[in-house]
Amino acid sequence: MSSYSFSHEFYQRWTGAPQSVRAAIVQELKDITALLRADTSFEQFVFSNHDLDAHLDDLYGAHEKQQAAAKALADEQAALRAKAEQQRLEEERLEAERIEAERLAQVRAQAEKQAAEEKAQADAENEQRQQQQNIQQKDNQELSATEEKLSSYTLHAHTSHNREANAATATLKETDPKSSADKKTTSAHDEQLINAVDDKVSHAASSIDLSLKDTTLSAAEQQMIHELEVHIDDYLTEQMMQLSETLKSWLRAEVTRQLSEKQ
Repeated sequence: MSSYSFSHEFYQRWTGAPQSVRAAIVQELKDITALLRADTSFEQFVFSNHDLDAHLDDLYGAHEKQQAAAKALADEQAALRAKAEQQRLEEERLEAERIEAERLAQVRAQAEKQAAEEKAQADAENEQRQQQQNIQQKDNQELSATEEKLSSYTLHAHTSHNREANAATATLKETDPKSSADKKTTSAHDEQLINAVDDKVSHAASSIDLSLKDTTLSAAEQQMIHELEVHIDDYLTEQMMQLSETLKSWLRAEVTRQLSEKQ
């Protein structure tokens, strides 16, 4: 018996055929094999499939419908998966946009808050600086007024004192030291001059309000008062030294003159 080998194309077509088609063909071959047996009655033999071609067409049609249904189901599932994936991506995009919008809003709010705080701080610093300038200007004005008033008082006292001293000097020069009556008159006149000077000094002092008020002084005001006190001390020291030198000079000149007249 000669051997028979199937072609490569037959193998591909056979393996690619549906299982139901291959089963029908195998059954047809079994029926033919059974018919070829010697003990098989030809008149009584019946094939399993009366019309193999029609049966195969039906099987192929059913297989194609099944494949089409499976493909449609797969396509539908793929479409659903694609739609779900697209929806997921859209939701992720919207979520990312929402997060970015919140971040930008927080950044803007933080920037606005920082700008408002910086503006408030700058306004407070400007207001404080303006208040300090106003206080400093007021202190300077008060200091200038006090210095002007003090200078006026000291100038008045110095002028009065010089006027009285000059008057006393002129009176002493006109007085004859050899006459006891003139000496008494000179002493009385000197006493009157001293009393007049004391009265003017007392009047100048009484014109200044020396009453203390229960007020709280700032550091700048206390510093101003201290500077004025030092200024008064310096001025009075200088004036007293000048007055002392003037009186000493007058004393030397007057004593020298009187001693010269006695000789």
